[in-house]
Amino acid sequence: MSLRDKLMEILPDLLPLREEDAIKGTELIAKVRAVLGATYSDRSLRSQFSFIALEPDSCLARVENGQGYYLRQEEAPPSLQHMFESEVDATRSGNDPQHKALALAVRLYDTAGMGVFVFPPEPESWEHPDLVAVQWPAGSTDAAGTYIFAEDAPPEAHLRAVCVETATDAESTRKAFFRTLACSPGAQQAELLLIGPAPENAQELAQLAALYGVGIRCISAPPEALEELPRADEIFRAEAAEAAGLLAEFAPVTLAHPRHRQHPTLPADYMPAMAAAQQWAQSCLSKGRVEAYELRVAVN
Repeated sequence: MSLRDKLMEILPDLLPLREEDAIKGTELIAKVRAVLGATYSDRSLRSQFSFIALEPDSCLARVENGQGYYLRQEEAPPSLQHMFESEVDATRSGNDPQHKALALAVRLYDTAGMGVFVFPPEPESWEHPDLVAVQWPAGSTDAAGTYIFAEDAPPEAHLRAVCVETATDAESTRKAFFRTLACSPGAQQAELLLIGPAPENAQELAQLAALYGVGIRCISAPPEALEELPRADEIFRAEAAEAAGLLAEFAPVTLAHPRHRQHPTLPADYMPAMAAAQQWAQSCLSKGRVEAYELRVAVN
């Protein structure tokens, strides 16, 4: 096997996913040597990096007008954090109430020890939930901060499809409930997270939840409270203790617990968007550790 072919095989596991985390050639050479040994010179490796990076279909991308390499995505997934940090329109970035609600939702699950897969934001998508919260097998965090599954832990992860809603009138919450139900076949659980004043049709929602097995949680946050919250990107990046303190200021109320299904009710190809979350979880399980996904991942 040629050096190029060897590099094409191992580089996807060595390169960072995001351009802002790009590593310099020296560091990449060290990573390659840890796998291939000292057979090839620095010059040979650097030369191959340069040629591979010029190939539009290769896995290796070089920072434009800068130094460093990262993993080229076929279609770079939108970053939730980048969306929050947009300087084009402050109203549509970190100060948007829906963005703040989504950031709160992410921190609600990740501070509870669950991995979080966030989908590119779309208004009321019926093809995928707003996020998927993942309960990993038992394990521990190593010195590098990677969550490693225990050897005797069952090799399975449980996915919870979550939709986030800020409106609280009966029609909107009813619609959000059925959107949550529609977006959940690819997961073992479904949950509607309402952020705002207590819903006016709470009893109706609880009855629907009992009928269909959808969990419902409410975070009491009136519109003025959302306005006073830090920007969404600040909530998103806050340390775990700080995020937990912020969530403690509200009073989460559980209207219904999600009903657990041993297996998703429909295969991944029924909802292609959900397949991305499923494939990421399965990849982590097969490797025995949680590998960071571009949009958001947190562990215990």
